Amino acid sequence: MKTKEKGYNIFQNIIHLLGMAYRHYKIVFLFILLEMVCNGLLPLFGLYLPKMAVELVLENQGLDHAMLNLGVFALAYVLVQCINSLASNGKYPFQNTLRMVYTQSLFMKALDCDYAIMETSEGQTWYEKAKSAINNGDQSATSQMFNATARLISGLISFIFVFGIISSLNIFIVALLLVLSAIGYFADNAAVNYEEKQWNLFGDLRKKRGYMERAMADTTAAKDVRAYNLKPLFWSINENLLQRTFGYLTKVKNRYFLSGTAKTLIALLRDAIAYAYCIWQVVNKSIAIPEFVLYMGAIASFSTWLNDIISNIITLKRESIRIDDLRAFFEYTNKLDPEKPLPIETITRPLEIEFKNVSFRYAEDTPNILDGLSFHIGANEKTALVGVNGAGKTTIVKLLCGFYKATEGEILINGYNIDLFKRADLYTLFSAVFQDICILPVTVSENITFSKSSECDEERLLDCLEIAGLKDEIMKYDKKLHAPMLKAIDEDGIVLSGGQQQKLLLARALYKDAPILILDEPTAALDPIAESEVYEKFHEVTANKTAIYISHRLASTRFCDKILMLKDGRIIETGTHDELISQNGEYAYMFKIQSHYYKKRGDAG
Repeated sequence: MKTKEKGYNIFQNIIHLLGMAYRHYKIVFLFILLEMVCNGLLPLFGLYLPKMAVELVLENQGLDHAMLNLGVFALAYVLVQCINSLASNGKYPFQNTLRMVYTQSLFMKALDCDYAIMETSEGQTWYEKAKSAINNGDQSATSQMFNATARLISGLISFIFVFGIISSLNIFIVALLLVLSAIGYFADNAAVNYEEKQWNLFGDLRKKRGYMERAMADTTAAKDVRAYNLKPLFWSINENLLQRTFGYLTKVKNRYFLSGTAKTLIALLRDAIAYAYCIWQVVNKSIAIPEFVLYMGAIASFSTWLNDIISNIITLKRESIRIDDLRAFFEYTNKLDPEKPLPIETITRPLEIEFKNVSFRYAEDTPNILDGLSFHIGANEKTALVGVNGAGKTTIVKLLCGFYKATEGEILINGYNIDLFKRADLYTLFSAVFQDICILPVTVSENITFSKSSECDEERLLDCLEIAGLKDEIMKYDKKLHAPMLKAIDEDGIVLSGGQQQKLLLARALYKDAPILILDEPTAALDPIAESEVYEKFHEVTANKTAIYISHRLASTRFCDKILMLKDGRIIETGTHDELISQNGEYAYMFKIQSHYYKKRGDAG
């Protein structure tokens, strides 16, 4: 698994966001530019209006002269304000739409990134942290960075003018204001650094709370919750997570409270010194009354704008961390494809599979799940993988499909190492039915074909449903193949039983018609007789396919050409069902136990 490295500074993340905006909505740059310039100029009207009013009074040139000058000034202010409002309102929808672009991209990335990463706790934490950058509306990192960047540049424009005004009074006053403001910045920065250190913990808590929220809303668990009174347990776990989350937020807020208090005290000291100096200058008649009014406004504004600049820098630094998490998820969860992949057409049918000295472990500090595993499955051969839980059966399937890479050894299809091909191309070779049920809130047809209903081969679809033993059930509904499934989106959606759901998955695998068929215990919810019938049907329709079957029920694998008995990541017995029974080894022992169990149940009935 790749390691996420945070290598982007604030400026790089701003450029990244602006680049995304430019690619999707070029006009937004005009709005941003107008908003920054107008926001930078608007505060200057507030500075010069009092000075102008005092000067007009002292000049005593008549009301008409005063009203004309103030009217022109007011007209210019209204014009700049209107342009600013137009730019701000024009930018807002594009800014929100850009967040939607990120949301959609993240959604698609989560569906397409390395399975090996998304299956881990760390990968899920990455995903939650990436989502937090864009899932908080106007408070999302993308929007906050846009706004803070615009405000920062506007503030700098205003600050340059104010800096020039105060510098004309006394450069040492400017130096004092800058030094004291810098102390306030470091106080704020310390709070941001503390929040960053706590951010990984918060991301992990978000992941765990998300799991609990899904678990509490999971209808499949509702019966157990009530029958076993699991409410206190759910409550206890959720309360613990909420308390830890509240504790995190409280610690962060306390740091910001301390930094805010320090900034306030520093600002009082800073302004008191500056105001005292201005008053002293007036008393000594070193400056006139209109200049005094201008300087007082400039000093007050200096503090405000400098604080705003510092605040926006702090915001950019804080939100840049979130953008870093977002970009890291996109960049460090890429599929493990070769630089120069072979075209999948290089592999011609029929297909044979070979594992050569394959070892695998999920992490460097964990033991091997598979240890030097070697076996060969011939073209169109039907092979069963059997063994107790943890023997490595499903891990073999994950490696063969390319979800993981072998730690050692090679996996070959028709003599070609599967690592030579793109993952997406490799997936086209497999029709797989896994233990976990994946049914989407779309129509029956779309759930099986993964294409629009109008584009599917309906005759072929019906044949697949017939083989899977689900056709009669589906055709009972009014909309038949076009009936919606689940009730998450459509209240009229149909809900199949566990066994029926697995039959639908079998129909899906048949419809894909890939050259390699994998059944990873898909019929666990069926009774032994029904399971055996399904497997036999598959055997009939897969004569021209290479097939791998995984099942705990050994009677269901009797028709296979070869059975591999696994234990602790190794193959301990190989042969047909009859051959393994005659060897009287572990396979025969397991088969006898299962036969005895079914016999006892039959006698009891």
